[in-house]
Amino acid sequence: MVFAALTLSACVYRPDIKQGNFLKPGMIAQVKPGMTEAQVRFVLGPPMIRDPFHPDRWDYVYYNLPASRAANQSVSREHVLVQFKDGKVVGVEQVAIPPPASG
Repeated sequence: MVFAALTLSACVYRPDIKQGNFLKPGMIAQVKPGMTEAQVRFVLGPPMIRDPFHPDRWDYVYYNLPASRAANQSVSREHVLVQFKDGKVVGVEQVAIPPPASG
C-alpha cells in the first residue's frame, strides 16, 4: 500500500504557470508610431498593467514558469512598454528583466 502511494505521488501532473500577455515578435513589430490606442489593443490585446499614475503608458508583461524545471526549460520573463502621447503611439520598448537572484 505504501509503495503504491509513493509511486503514484511521483506521477502528479503539474501544469506550467503562465501569466500575462504572450506577445510574438511579429505582433510587437506591427506596432508603429502614430497608431491609436484602439489599434494597439487590436494588435496586442489589452495591456496587463495600466498604471493610474502613468496613463500614457501600457505595460505588457509575460511570465512562464515551466512545471518541469529541466535543463532546457527555464523561466521566461518578458516586458513590453508602449508609450502614448495624445492617444497615439510614440514608442515601443522591450524592457530587459534581470534573472532572479539565486540563493
